[in-house]
This record gives sequence, C-alpha cells and structure tokens, in this order.
Amino acid sequence: MQILTLDELLKRWEESEDNAARGPSSALTSSPVAAAHRILTNAMACMPVDLYRKDGSRRESVEKHPSLYALTVRANENMSPYTFKKVMESKCFWYGEAFAYIDRSGPLMRLIPLPDAHQMYEDEQGGRWYSFTAETKELDLTRKFHEDELLHLRFETGNGRYGIGILQMARDAIRTDLLSQKYAGKFYKQGARPSGIIEVPTKLDQANKDKVRASFERMVGGMDGAFRVAVMDLGMKYTQLGISQRDAQFIESRQFTVEEVARFTGVPEHKLQSGKQSYESNQAQAIEYVQGTLLPRAVQWEEEMRYKLLLPRERQSLYYKFNLASAMRGDDQSRSTYFQRMIASAMMTPNEGRALEDMNDLEGGDELLVTKNLTTLKALVAGGDENGGN
Repeated sequence: MQILTLDELLKRWEESEDNAARGPSSALTSSPVAAAHRILTNAMACMPVDLYRKDGSRRESVEKHPSLYALTVRANENMSPYTFKKVMESKCFWYGEAFAYIDRSGPLMRLIPLPDAHQMYEDEQGGRWYSFTAETKELDLTRKFHEDELLHLRFETGNGRYGIGILQMARDAIRTDLLSQKYAGKFYKQGARPSGIIEVPTKLDQANKDKVRASFERMVGGMDGAFRVAVMDLGMKYTQLGISQRDAQFIESRQFTVEEVARFTGVPEHKLQSGKQSYESNQAQAIEYVQGTLLPRAVQWEEEMRYKLLLPRERQSLYYKFNLASAMRGDDQSRSTYFQRMIASAMMTPNEGRALEDMNDLEGGDELLVTKNLTTLKALVAGGDENGGN
C-alpha cells in the first residue's frame, strides 16, 4: 500500500485530472464561486436601465429611442433584457471580457452576445478590430467587427485593452477549494480515517494481500464502517498513517476560500452565507456592496452604452442610468421612512415616490411639498411668517 502525504495527494490529483479552474463548469462546483457568480450576475441583470435627456438643470425621461426596445423589451429574438445582461456579466465574470454586436439593420436595435474566443488587432489608423469564430455543425464561421460595432465590457483591466476574469485572478483559490472538496470526499469515503498499513508476520503473495485488504475494508471501510472495532488475527497489526481530520482543518480551509472569493469579487461574506450575520453589520455591508461593487459595473455599462448606442449628436444631451435603488430596496418600514423624508424635504414629489413603488399617479402629486414650520433664516430675521412673507 503506497502512502502519500496530503501535498503529494493533491499534486497527483492536479496532475492526473487537472482539477484547477479550467472553465466555468469546473469552477461552478466550488460553492463560494458559484454563489458569487449568481449574486453578481443576478444583481446586474435585475437592475432596470433608463434613458434620460439633460437640458440645463432639467432632466426628463426619454420614452422613445431605438435602443430602448433592446434594453427594456427584447435584446434579441432569443434573449430578454434580463438574460442578455446576465449573459454579458457572466462572460465578464469568468473570462474578463464580454462582447455584444449592435445590430442596427432593422427598425429595432438588437444586442447579440458574441463567442468568448476572439482575436484583436489594430489597423494603420489605430482602430481596433475583433475577429470572432462561431462553430457550427458543418463549418466554422469567422467575422470581424470594428470596436464601434460592439458593446465591450470588462470585469477587471490593467491596460484598457484586455479584461481579467475570475478564472485568471482567483485560479489558485478555486483550485484549492476544488481539491479540498475532492480530498474531503475521499476522506469520508474511506471511513473518515487516513490510510494505514497492515503488518503480517509472514510473506504473502499478491492474491493473499488482496484478500487481507478486502477483508479489512469490508469491516471498517466507508461511512457504515466508521468507528467499528477491528479484530486482527494471525499476529497482524494495523498502523494508522497520514493526518487526522482535525489536522487537515477542512473548516478553516473552506472558510479561507470564502474570504478569498469575497475579496476577488467584491461580494460580502454574509451574502456567501459566511462571516458576520448581524442585521446592522450586514445592512452596512449591503450598502458598501452596492456602492463599491455594483455602482462601478453600472457606470461601465452606462458609459459604454452612451458612446456605442447613441448617435454623436445624441451624446450631448442623452445618457443611460441604471436604477441602483432596486438593489437597495429594503423592508416596508425602511422604504416608507425614506419616501417620507425625501418628499418632506422637497427632494421628490409624491408621484415620483409612487412610481418607484409601481403605483398610479395622484392628481396634484407632481408638486414638491414643504412643511409649513420651515422658513429661511433671512425671513426669520426680517420678522416674516413661516412662509417667508412680511
């Protein structure tokens, strides 16, 4: 029986099966990575995006524009806006980049995600071109696009040319978690005990060795045999080798993986079902998550869409905006307190608040409201009433 140390065992697994994070299908078996992917992509896919026009200090919502159908009704024949945004965010998460072709050939704009593998090159004028190949049953189709024809998003980048995804940044952390899972499965399959040696005071041929091993494994092997008492005869002696479960520190190693994934992705530990679980700290982390993780991604979408989906003359006054308030929507009491303060301080009209709750407008609800007991310091010194009169 060959005895391997933990390091040697992990190395064998890595060399024989290459359990490192080679792709999403492998990495998704790591629960922290799968959870971070689901949380991030769902959050961005759920956020509605609107188009606004800025005219001096005034801002008004734009209801009709060729791009709005793709962003609010149907991105293409096969994808809703939610699915399109989720696919794009998923490609960014894994590979660092996501591309979508902006199809303006019809009356309605279409946004079509492109394959992950691509080649980038520059022409003599410095323009960037991207070549994509789509595999079909009969042949491979290759087409090149100018960068102005594509929505191009990145997860992380150090030079503005290429994106960096989780499979590259967190490769070692994902590999460690996958190997830990497999080691744990092997560990429990063998009766929650490390390997050992059975010493026999005589020389045995291979057939008799197999019989002794099989007899011992039937008696104490597997979960059903855990903690059973082994009876040895003929002077045989069993010596336990390797490390114990406590020494392996599986719980600590898995917790470390969660922390690493949280650092790489910006998803708080409590959203990965780990770390602190108090309401106050989780609420503060949720706000930090929106501001530090979702907001930068939303700004990237907004800036890329403004430059790529709008005509040059439209970019001066039109802009896209993700509604991050949908990601911070809390309980009924918190929302009612928020609306009460916003309306009472003339930061929002009643109808604007009702619109955020999908409620119908009220007659006269488009006027800003103020409380009567408020006035300006200037009016108070002049002896005027609470409305600022004399």
